[in-house]
Amino acid sequence: MIKWKCQRQYRGLTVLLLLLSLFSAAESAYAQSTLLKMATAYPADNFQTQNIMQFSDEVKRMTNGRVDIEVHPAGELLRPTAIYDGVRTGAIAQAGEVIMSSLSSEHVVFGLDTLPFFVNDYDDAQRLWKLSRPQVEKALDERGLVLLYAVPWPPQNLYASHPINTPQDFKGLRMRDYNAASERIAQIVGATPVKIEALDLPDAIADKKVDLMLTSSWTGSDAKAWTSLKYYYKVNAWIPKNVVFINKSVFSKFSPQLQQKILSAAQLAEQRGWQLCRSKDSEYEALLLAHNMQINPLATYVRNFLDRAGEKMAHEYLKLAVEQDTSAMTQILADYTLTRKK
Repeated sequence: MIKWKCQRQYRGLTVLLLLLSLFSAAESAYAQSTLLKMATAYPADNFQTQNIMQFSDEVKRMTNGRVDIEVHPAGELLRPTAIYDGVRTGAIAQAGEVIMSSLSSEHVVFGLDTLPFFVNDYDDAQRLWKLSRPQVEKALDERGLVLLYAVPWPPQNLYASHPINTPQDFKGLRMRDYNAASERIAQIVGATPVKIEALDLPDAIADKKVDLMLTSSWTGSDAKAWTSLKYYYKVNAWIPKNVVFINKSVFSKFSPQLQQKILSAAQLAEQRGWQLCRSKDSEYEALLLAHNMQINPLATYVRNFLDRAGEKMAHEYLKLAVEQDTSAMTQILADYTLTRKK
């Protein structure tokens, strides 16, 4: 009888030890860090990249080290044009950042924030983003990506190598093309589109391979626009955004709790990024002024000419939305138009 009790106690202890061992192994596996590589095109000192780095730190802290995002700036992991496809496959990078309008050939919604002269300021831009975000999330989801957050660039203003006093002054000038909108507006005003990525822009300006560009105060400062583009006109053409996303398959492997923590960190990054953009714009414009760039108002006649170009592009965009049978897009435009600032 005593022997039988001892055997039963021994078997019970063995089962308990086995369960504890299995629990310990499961806990260890759960606590193990998952390393994700994040690809971005911009240098480490850019406010977009700094925001991503802070997002990475917050994800690691909020997940107790279970998710570790390794940020690779300045195109060192993937060239800008390869980031979108690279993250979709997940082989080299599992997360990434691109300017949203670079994906406009994928879906009409990605080009929404580059409609010229459609938003007046950051408040308008944020209102448009709130209305369009569900469609952006859906379009990315259909392409195997999960949207984390979006942060704007400062307004796109006009840089020129020569004074722009009349519409004829655009004719024949080489205009930087970095998305469908910049290519199209170059065509409408009579300039020649020249494809130049952000990484190659400083050399293109220094070598005088570009005469015109619509870009932000940061890009102009970073590329040292003053070396050959001496004139700066505040036309506020559009306020584009960068989108930060993660491979859907990779994201789905995290527990719901970890997913929520990543999304919470992303929400903080989006709020912080919009504030950073606003504060940095005046700082970058001051740098342009310090390098003797001429910051001038655009002549009314020229401004009206650009406004008509914007109206033409808006009609083309709406036609494209209808052709793609995206009733959601026409509803976004209608809802935004009712609430935008006049």
